[in-house]
Amino acid sequence: MQKKRIYVCCGSGIATSTVIAKKVKEALDNNGIPYTLDQCTVQQISSKVATLKPDLIVSSAQITTDVKDVPIVMGRSFLTGIKKQETIDEIISILKS
Repeated sequence: MQKKRIYVCCGSGIATSTVIAKKVKEALDNNGIPYTLDQCTVQQISSKVATLKPDLIVSSAQITTDVKDVPIVMGRSFLTGIKKQETIDEIISILKS
């Protein structure tokens, strides 16, 4: 399987995205999915997508800019713990398709 490119974003690009990125990495490692993962702010996401189109965006905040048909998964469950496994399943499903 080819490495999947993933962007994890939040309002500041530091706090919540770091927590989410760690948990996404764990899920991908546990499922044997190779990846490269970068963190950024929600404001940076459209320029990041224009430069290097990712396979997936995981965000803690709503993304209102155009991200050119890139799937977006809301990562808030990694912060709250509520429906976390459903979020992991959604991420794995997107990356394996």
